[in-house]
Amino acid sequence: MRPYEDSDREGLVALVQPVAALGGAVGFLEVPTADEVEQWRLDLHAELLVALDSGRLVACGALRRPANPVTRRMAEITKVMTHPDARGRGAARAVLLALIDSARADGRELLTLECRGNNHAAQRLYASLGFVVTGRRPDAIAVGDDRFDQVLMHCDLRTGTAGLRRFGSRREGLGSA
Repeated sequence: MRPYEDSDREGLVALVQPVAALGGAVGFLEVPTADEVEQWRLDLHAELLVALDSGRLVACGALRRPANPVTRRMAEITKVMTHPDARGRGAARAVLLALIDSARADGRELLTLECRGNNHAAQRLYASLGFVVTGRRPDAIAVGDDRFDQVLMHCDLRTGTAGLRRFGSRREGLGSA
């Protein structure tokens, strides 16, 4: 497991294309070209980690860290995928654990992610790592005439809450109205 390097470009293309060909929810409606994958990577504006198996890039995932001072304690996991030939070998779990460790090391308190409602394997994986369903956006993901729920999940990384004043949705605290 390591951060993406420029030398990983071909490996990333070799990962994203078959995932997209199988209809993976990674941001493409059709199999992207190498240049489209590169633009996709640049547009992530996130830390991209890659998992290698015998030198072959088999999985990746990204961590977005908001710069906004109000949401700086959060981070979003996105674009987690495993090459179809490498599924079931723990690559996605390794990517997720590395992203969670990176978020913790950076002082993030809350991780969020989204996944397609029909991706039950991903939801089980996320739940096994402490993520819980926060909500659903019904039929929010459109692929042609097909619609899928967008499942929202989060994981609380806080180890202690001493000194935190939690207001939740109550009408009190700064900015309440």
